[in-house]
Amino acid sequence: DESIQRILKTFYSSIELLEADTEALALQAERTVNTNDQIKLDSYLVYLNSTLFFIYLKLQGEDVSNHAVMHDLRRARDLLARDKEINEALAAPRLDMPPAKRFIAAGTHTRFVDMNGVMVTVKQYIKSNEAAPK
Repeated sequence: DESIQRILKTFYSSIELLEADTEALALQAERTVNTNDQIKLDSYLVYLNSTLFFIYLKLQGEDVSNHAVMHDLRRARDLLARDKEINEALAAPRLDMPPAKRFIAAGTHTRFVDMNGVMVTVKQYIKSNEAAPK
C-alpha cells in the first residue's frame, strides 16, 4: 500500500511538472513560432492532454472504450499524421526545371542517323564515312 502511494505521489508530482512545462511552452510559443509550427504544437498539446486524461480514466477504473477522450485521441492522431504527410510531401525531391529543360533541348536537337542498325549522330556518320576505305 505504501509503495503504491509513493508511486502515485511521484506520478502526481511528475504530472504537475509536466503541466507547468507545457503551460510555459505554450506561452513562449505564442510569441516566437510561425503558423505551421503553432498548429503542430497545438496538435501535440491536445494529444498530450488527451493521453494524460485517458491515463487518469484508466487509473480510476473507468471504461474508456466509448468515452469522448477516444474521439479526441483519434482526432489528434489524425491531425499529426496529416501534418507528417504534408511535411514529407514538401520534403520530397523536386525536379530542377531549368537544367532539365536544357538537357531535353540538347537531346532533341541532336540528329541521329541509322548506320547499319546502329544509331549514331550525323557527325559520327560523316567521320566514319570519311575513314572507311573506298
